[in-house]
Amino acid sequence: DKKMKPISDLSFGMTNVYCYHDDTLMMSPSCNGDDYGQFGWPLCAPEEQIAVQCFDEMWKVDVGFNMVERSGKMSCPVKVQKEGNEMKLKNMDVHAKWGGVHRLASGDYEAEYFEEGVHYTGKGKFSKKNGFKARFIGNKMDYDCYFCDVYMGDHIMNAWPDKNHNCPSDMNEGDMKDDMDDNNMN
Repeated sequence: DKKMKPISDLSFGMTNVYCYHDDTLMMSPSCNGDDYGQFGWPLCAPEEQIAVQCFDEMWKVDVGFNMVERSGKMSCPVKVQKEGNEMKLKNMDVHAKWGGVHRLASGDYEAEYFEEGVHYTGKGKFSKKNGFKARFIGNKMDYDCYFCDVYMGDHIMNAWPDKNHNCPSDMNEGDMKDDMDDNNMN
């Protein structure tokens, strides 16, 4: 058996894969597949590129957030479990996006992602112990609180944020997430 080489220009992962003939390549006109994650399915790891089904349940993704207000040091610890086993994130395309939240006069909240070099500087690579690290270099008076989101490629891993921020408990996290989705932050 020869191992099939990854196919370039094929999306991150696919599901609902079927072919009308005994084709071996997804680019064949008689094959069909949906982008994995397109309809909210759990993500696939890079080594599962063309798996028909990577697993049956969503990954358990725990994302925390810590910030030392005085120095602006931020950390985003991350733990991911797939089917009960902790995943090694070091060699995957996993990265953090840092952001801030404004309280509007209407009482609503508006979240926005930061730009590296303008609002923050990254501090090293991902570590299992501390997760992602950065230092906020923007104007702290511009934001009421801060957060981090974790992505694998273009797909958010912590789709339901709960501990990934330092916002007061009176903020409705659903509203913050809706604001971020409305702004279509990339």
